[in-house]
This record gives sequence, structure tokens and C-alpha cells, in this order.
Amino acid sequence: MSVIGRVYIGLPAQNEEIALPRLLQRIELLSAVLQKAVTVVLYDDGSTDSTSTIARQWQEHLSLVLLGCSQNKGLGAGLRALVRHVVDTARDQDILVIMDCDDTHDPAQVREMLKSIEKGADVVIGSRYVRGALVRGVPLLRRVTALGAAALFKLFYPVRGVRDYTCGYRSYRVSALKKASHSFGAKLIEESGFSCMPELLLKLNALGFQFTEVPLQLRYDLKRTASKMGIANNIRQLLKLLVHSRLRGFNSS
Repeated sequence: MSVIGRVYIGLPAQNEEIALPRLLQRIELLSAVLQKAVTVVLYDDGSTDSTSTIARQWQEHLSLVLLGCSQNKGLGAGLRALVRHVVDTARDQDILVIMDCDDTHDPAQVREMLKSIEKGADVVIGSRYVRGALVRGVPLLRRVTALGAAALFKLFYPVRGVRDYTCGYRSYRVSALKKASHSFGAKLIEESGFSCMPELLLKLNALGFQFTEVPLQLRYDLKRTASKMGIANNIRQLLKLLVHSRLRGFNSS
């Protein structure tokens, strides 16, 4: 059984003043249940509302690090910053959990993810395509896009233990992220949009890490803010990643 240290919960956020308080309350409850040290790392991607103000207020209740920039740069910038933070500051035995900040992901699922890591997994994915998954309220076009992306990636880049290539709810061993950062350097996460999620997955797979999935509980029907995903642009990014990766591969630096 692997020993797990601190759990870092990375939250890429843009204009989430409505959802953030409830999500942080749920993470606070999770911290008590896990009986492990938990640190929230929130990346504010150019929010124009009170997202950063709320995060600072919660620093009185939680171990919370606030990162970010004044301009919106996309999910890729947020994921890069969150990964860089734990690579630079965390220990090998620590875990980074990435989840959406709109309160559609249930923090309670971190417990199940950690059990999989204790059994030997390096990356655990909340999957929409395994038995026991619950997905409610996701628009049809978005569901079709995710399913099509999963089929294409599975065809061209099969990863053992993975069916869901694009879900943003994942847990990573920090030791794996450190090795990947050393291997790929600044090229570890190059994509700017949602395609950064399969990009990181495929680069970690190229280094031989072990993946597993747990059933995702996605309650999009409870989302109280507008979606920031542009479906057409997301499709273009995913197809571009597939083509470029097919031609270039995933060579480390």
C-alpha cells in the first residue's frame, strides 16, 4: 500500500463567485473525513467577479493558496500553473486532485480516488464510461463530443485502464508529475484549452505510468453558472491535438 501525504486540490476558476462558497464548504468537510492534510490551490483565470475575494476570505478556514492572472488565458494556463505549483512545492508522496470549480464534481469522490492510488495507480480518472457512473444535465452535443473524443483517442492512442480521455476530474501522484515535468519541461502542457487534459494524460502514458478509473458522479443539472466551454472550438482543439500528436508523437525533452 502506498503512503499518501498531503492532498492538494487544484481548482481552475473563472467567474465562480456563485459556486465557490458551497464547493469550499464541501472540501472543508472532506478534509475532516480524510484525516489528511488538505490544501486548496485555486487558480483565478482572469475573473471579473468576486472569485479571488471569496478565496481570500476562505483562507481563514482552509489551507488555501491563491494563484492566477488578471487576464483570461484558458484552462491550459490554469492546469500548467497548478501542476507547476505542486512540482515546485509538494513532496513525492503528495497527491494533486484537479476538479472543476463550478460545483458539478463531488469532492467526496476524492476518497475513492485515493484508495486507487494506495493500490498502486499513478493517475485516477473520474470516468463517465464505467459502471456506476452518474451523469445528469449535460447537454446532448457536449455528451456526443466527449464520447466521440473518447472513441478517437482510444483508436489512435489506447491507454490501458482509460476510457474517458477528457474528463477534468483526476488525481495524480506528485512524484509522477515531477518525473513528467523533468522529462518534458515546458512542453508538458502546451494546449491552451480543454484539450490540455488529454494532452497531459497521453504524455504521462508515454512515460509508462499506471492509470485507473472510478465512476464519475457528474451533476451538471446543479450547475448555477454558464458553461465556459465552446463546443466548436473544443472539437477543433481535440482534432488538432490528435493530428499533431500522430505526426510528432510525445517525445520528451
